[in-house]
Amino acid sequence: MLNAQWEYPIYSSERVRDRKSVFLAHASTLPTPSALSSFLDHLDSLPDLKRATHRMYAYRIVDNLNFATRHNDGGEKGSGQRLSRLLEASQCEDVVVVVSRWYGGIKLGPDRWRLISGVAKEALDKGNFAKGRVIDASTSHRESPKARKKKK
Repeated sequence: MLNAQWEYPIYSSERVRDRKSVFLAHASTLPTPSALSSFLDHLDSLPDLKRATHRMYAYRIVDNLNFATRHNDGGEKGSGQRLSRLLEASQCEDVVVVVSRWYGGIKLGPDRWRLISGVAKEALDKGNFAKGRVIDASTSHRESPKARKKKK
């Protein structure tokens, strides 16, 4: 758990490597939409995250049964919307999830969606943010079927 310059606990997934790309997610409480820039600035200040090639995020805030949501693809077209749907399906409230990717030079195709969702689910699970269906981070695989075949 990280906790410097940001007043709420930050929960991190494990780093997932697949075909030279690396994925890592962070989730935290987000009390208001205006706090998003502070959270992103905090993540940007972390030495490990400075060289990430993509940073996608989504948040979902509930205020008197009204939902404030926003997402950003960070160079991975459609990923922000996918993260937003994950927050909604899990009934997460007052939370932000950010997925960082270090592109390894090999296109992952549709496997990248599984990897993005997997690390996001893991970070959300560590912070107990899901109110709806239980998020099981163990269902996110650490390697794609192609990567496992290459090892054999």
